[in-house]
Amino acid sequence: MKDALAFPVVVYRGFKILQFKGKIQLIGKPQFGLIGFGQSYEIFKRKRAVGEAVLNGVLQIHGKVQFGIDTKLYIKSNALLTLGHINSFASRTEIICYKSITIGDWVQFGNDCLITDTNFHAIKNSITHEKLSFDKEISIGSYNFIGARSTIKGNTHTADNCLVGTNSLLNKDYRSFGKNVLIGGIPAKLIKEHIVRDWESEKEALEKYLTIKL
Repeated sequence: MKDALAFPVVVYRGFKILQFKGKIQLIGKPQFGLIGFGQSYEIFKRKRAVGEAVLNGVLQIHGKVQFGIDTKLYIKSNALLTLGHINSFASRTEIICYKSITIGDWVQFGNDCLITDTNFHAIKNSITHEKLSFDKEISIGSYNFIGARSTIKGNTHTADNCLVGTNSLLNKDYRSFGKNVLIGGIPAKLIKEHIVRDWESEKEALEKYLTIKL
């Protein structure tokens, strides 16, 4: 029982680990419930029990990470998904990592988001026949909030303290906009400067809310 209480990974009923040929790296002291697959932490609790994960690459964890109900996660062999402290992925969000995705501390994704660093298929220039890379890295800064139904494509990079509006498409480097910005749209553009989520007022509540309890 003592060993079970220290087990860092919790898989909720209805969520399936379809393949696990890779590894999970915990940066820091292991403790119970650091990672929750299929955790029902949102307002709505009903699920279709279709959450699943394929973990054939490396999942590196730097704190508490929660995957909500009906979320999906795919890490290809030789790929690296790095997640920070207090990362949460709301219902039906999908993460597809073919190369490298890095997400900072205190980052939340709304429901139905898609984060993918690959185009899946080979693309080439029709004149020169040059083959273009279809796997491009993603890095999301700390203290980011990604609105519901947003798509994060390869080559996306955001600075710290970035807010992303709902139904947005991110597909390039936005760090030149600086910190404390709101971006959004299809594709995303700068909407407002000098705006930030008040994380400090929510930190204690979020820590408790996203912590798995026996």
